[in-house]
Order: sequence, then structure tokens, then C-alpha cells
Amino acid sequence: MERYQQTKAGIEQIERPMRAIFNQSFEFIALLEPDGILIDINQTALDFGGLTSNDVVGLPLWEASWWQLTKANQVKIREAIAVAASGELVQNRVEILGTSNTVATLEFTIRPIKNQSGRIILLIFKGRDLGDRKLLTGEHSVTAKTENAHTQLPFDADIFHNIPFGLQIWHLAKPNNINSLQLLAANPVASELMGINLSEYIGKSITEFSPDQLILNQANIELYAKVALSGQGEVKQIDYCNQNTPYSFFNVRVFPLPNRCVGVAFDHIAHCQLTEQALQESEQRFQIMANNAPMMIWMSGLDKLCNFFNQSWLEFTGRRMEQELGNGWSQGVHPDDLQYCLATYITAFDNRQPFSMEYRLRRFDGKYRWILDTGTPRFTTDGNFVGYIGSCIDITHHKQIEQALQQRAEELSRSNKILAQTTTILQKRNQELDQFAYVASHDLKAPLRAIASLSEWLEEDLKGQLPPENQQQMRLLRGRVRRMESLINGLLEYSRIGRIQTPSSQVNVGVLLKEVIDSLQPPTTFHIEIAHKMPTLIAKRLPLQQVFANLISNAIQHHSRIDGMVNISVQERGKYYEFTIADDGPGISSEYHDKIFTIFQTLESRDRKENTGIGLAIVKKIVETEGGTISLESAVNQGSIFRFTWPKQPDE
Repeated sequence: MERYQQTKAGIEQIERPMRAIFNQSFEFIALLEPDGILIDINQTALDFGGLTSNDVVGLPLWEASWWQLTKANQVKIREAIAVAASGELVQNRVEILGTSNTVATLEFTIRPIKNQSGRIILLIFKGRDLGDRKLLTGEHSVTAKTENAHTQLPFDADIFHNIPFGLQIWHLAKPNNINSLQLLAANPVASELMGINLSEYIGKSITEFSPDQLILNQANIELYAKVALSGQGEVKQIDYCNQNTPYSFFNVRVFPLPNRCVGVAFDHIAHCQLTEQALQESEQRFQIMANNAPMMIWMSGLDKLCNFFNQSWLEFTGRRMEQELGNGWSQGVHPDDLQYCLATYITAFDNRQPFSMEYRLRRFDGKYRWILDTGTPRFTTDGNFVGYIGSCIDITHHKQIEQALQQRAEELSRSNKILAQTTTILQKRNQELDQFAYVASHDLKAPLRAIASLSEWLEEDLKGQLPPENQQQMRLLRGRVRRMESLINGLLEYSRIGRIQTPSSQVNVGVLLKEVIDSLQPPTTFHIEIAHKMPTLIAKRLPLQQVFANLISNAIQHHSRIDGMVNISVQERGKYYEFTIADDGPGISSEYHDKIFTIFQTLESRDRKENTGIGLAIVKKIVETEGGTISLESAVNQGSIFRFTWPKQPDE
């Protein structure tokens, strides 16, 4: 026991140069004044940032280069220190900047340390890198870290007991007997991680421990003894469980101390292991989904460089992954689109905004295809920006349709322009035609009326003197005058069809037909029958009246008997009404069915029956102008049936 007391006294001297223990941690460890001034920091943190202690010790922690990724990081560290200095334990995450612009996510705690009077004298900063563990667990020369252990700043026992990871100190009492290892010290975190009170085993030999009470097996015992004798430290991961602690993983550093002593620093890494495993599984799922997605997918990191392309992208471009990584993908962008493409991406990246752009990308066969590229910024659950992810689809077919539509639109615009010019010209011509028709009607009718009047005066003055032959000639003269006047009126009416805007109104066809028949004054022996339930529709009243008047008038005028019959009926035909005017007159030979709708065409001599030959031409033009059709069914001595359609509603 006396030898144990001597050894323990030596260890108490070792506790002062804690740098050897401090630097063996696989995490970031720093000691701060309550105001945030850095007192000391371990080598792991310095190596990550490519710094020396002279670069940072004596300065506020938040001014160090680790936190200079963003201004927000520096504010977060400064505020966390202020909270810890008030006596609270602080836990948080932050992105840190390392050598070669390495970026990692650090999960950190700041623990206040109080003296016996309760005053806060120190702050302990502990950080765990949640990113690439190779930055933290790579090979380090433990010997190099411990060679200067005796020259470092002294620390008291409070620091040892408040170190935020498990720490044990063992002494190899007999160089040739590994079972002579004795536990000299253990901090509270070590007891907490192992689920037992290690303070009860201080001073006891390793043989007094049961196998499940320590992170020990024969190989580990041999390792402790080896490090104690050789002075060469080692790092490893081990698993451990007992009835008080669930199955766990630990990172362990075994490092040499003077007088055949060995330090064992360890921390629970189950969370890290599970996180890494979950990340790997998530990455595998993403790779499977991305490579089976029908669209092209890419990803980029904080440096703006692309670090992933899915199989669809590689198959489209016909290139290998290593050819596309970084800025290699831009080699496939059409030269005319490259500047626009890069400018759009960089602007969106700098503003952390989504973007969408179209550009041409060279396909594996050398042809350029139009691509719609949509990019979205990626953020961690903590809101930290980590880069972009984008998807691309081939829109060449849509682009071709769009270009064709654009060409058609341009052609349509040109046609509309020509049409507008033509319409203007037509309107001018119509105005001129209206003026001419008015002048012609007035100037031609005036002498015709004078001729008719003159013939009547002559006949009255020579009453009783003119032989019958001359009287007949006078009657023929007046008949020709009336025919010419009717012809002029018909021409004027025909020329105005479709050019005169007529308002639409509600028309009761049954009432309209009665008005037309009354105006025609058919012989009393002539029978006109109107079918029941004639429709009421919205139509242009005057044109419809003209159609009925001409057709009924023709049936009466050209009938071979004075006791003829006309039947008027109607049927619905979808959006139209089909009206039928049937008579039992002499009929019309089929060879004249088309001819009768031509202007100035008559079937009988005008000397036998006064007729201008315009009536049916007017009917046809009115019906077709309103969107309908007209047809004739007739044969000699079989009567005639005229059918025409009229819309139920006028066109808008």
C-alpha cells in the first residue's frame, strides 16, 4: 500500500501537466475564461484549422478562423459563451471552417466550472465533428503529442474531474506482470458512461474487477501494459455492455504517462455510429432512387462544383462520372448558352434561391437537345446551406412546337395585318358602292318614271285615236319601265346583303309568316297552310322576312293554277331550324335546279311573266350570309319543295 501511495503522489503531479491527456482527445477541447478568452485548446482542434496555439490563445474564441464561415457563426459562439458564463450548460451546433476550405458540422457544449465558493472560474468547450470522422480519427503521432507534456501549462484536479469525456489513469506496478495494473483515477464521466461508480475501485488491482465492470478484456489489458512500457499510444473502437448499460460503442485513446502510467480517454459513439449508418443508408437510397429516376439529376456542394450526376445524366451525355464532376459538365453546354447558364446558376447560388433555366446540352450522339434545368438549394435540418440539387428534362419536342407556334403566330400577325388593310380597303369600296347604288337608283329611276308618265299622258291625249296595236305597245312600254325599276331595286337590295348591320330580336315565325302572306295578297282561291307550333327564335327579322316573302311569292306567281296550294313546315336540325316551302305547281326540271339561284336567271320569258331573275339569288345570298343552306327538290309537274336552314341563335 505504501508503494501505491507513492505512485498516487506521482500521478497527482502528473495531473498538473494535463496537456498530454488534453491532446489525446479525439474531440475539440478548449479552456476559456468566463469572458471567452481562450486559455488553452487541444491539438485536434488546432490540426483541423491548420493553426498553432500562438494563433488563438489569448484571443476571444469567436475571433478564431474556425467560425469565420459566416458572421452568424461568430455571433452564435459569442452568445453561447455568454450563456455559459451565467452558469448554464450550453448545447448547440455550428458549421466550422478547416484547412483547404474544409467545412464540418460541429456539435458542441460549453460547461461552466466553479470553485469551492461557487464562482465560475473556467469554461470547458467540447465539440464533436458530425461530418467526416477521418478528420478527427486519422493517425496522429501520440508520442509527438506527449513529448512536451511536462512543459505545458498546469491544471488542477477540478479540470480533470470536469473533462467532458471518460478518463481513467492506470499504473503498471510490475513491468513483467500485466495483471499488476492499478486504477489510480477516474473522472465522473467515466463512471457515467460505464454505469458503475469507479471511485469505489480507486487503488484496486485489475484482478479485483469482474470482467463486465470495465471496458476491458485480455487484449485491452495487454494494450494498456504495452503503452505503459513502450510510450507509444494507440486509438481503437471497442464495444461494451453490462447489466447497467445498454450495448454501446466507444472511441478509446490509450496514451502513455510517466512512471509506467497510462491514460485511457473514451467517449460514447453509439449516436455517431447510428448517425453514420443512417447517413449511409440514406445515401444508398438516394443513389438507387436517383439512378432509376427518368429525369437527369445533379448535385453540387458549397464550392459551387458539381459532385454527383445520376445514371440518366451519364447515359444522356455518354460521358463518365469523372468527366462531369466539378465544372466538367459545362463542356456539353452549347457555346451560345454557356454564359447565360453559368450566370443563372451562380446568381441563384449566391442568393440561395431556386432557379429554372433552358439551355442546349450535347447528347451522346453529338446532337444538341433543349434542356429544362430546375435547381433547388439544399439545407440541413438545422437550416445550414449545403449546396444544390437539380433535375433536368429534355424539352426539345416542346421547344420545336413552341417555335412552330411562334412562327404561326408571326404568320398570323402578318395575315391579320394584311386582312386589316384589306378590310379597310373593302370598307372604302363598300362606301363607294353604297354611294354609287344610291346615285344609280335615284338617277335611273327618275327618267323611268318620266317615261311611264309620258306614255300614260299620250294614251290619255290620244284616247279613241290609237289603234289596238299601239295601245298594246304602250302597255308593253310601261311594263318594261316597271321591270327596269324592279330590277334596279333588286340589284340595290342584293348589293346590300351582308353589309348592312341588322339587329337581332325575338321573332315568332308563325306571326311573321302571317304578316308576309297578308302583304303578298294571294288570290282568294289560293290556299297557304302553316304547320302548327312554329318556333320563336332570336334572329334578324328583316332578312328572314325577305326569304319567306320571296319563296312564297315565287310559289304563287309561277303557279299554273289560281287554286294552288303551299305548305309551310319546320323541323329541328341540331343548332338550326329547317324550314320547308312546298307547292303543287308545275315544278322545275332538274337541269335548272342550280341555274335558278343565279342572278338574272328566269325560266319563262319576261314578256309572258314579269320577273327580274333576282329573287332566288337574293334568298340564297341571305341564307348563306346567316350561316344556313338552301336546296330544291322538284320535277316537272311534281311541284317544288324549297328547304333552307336558319340558326337558332345568331353568331356572337
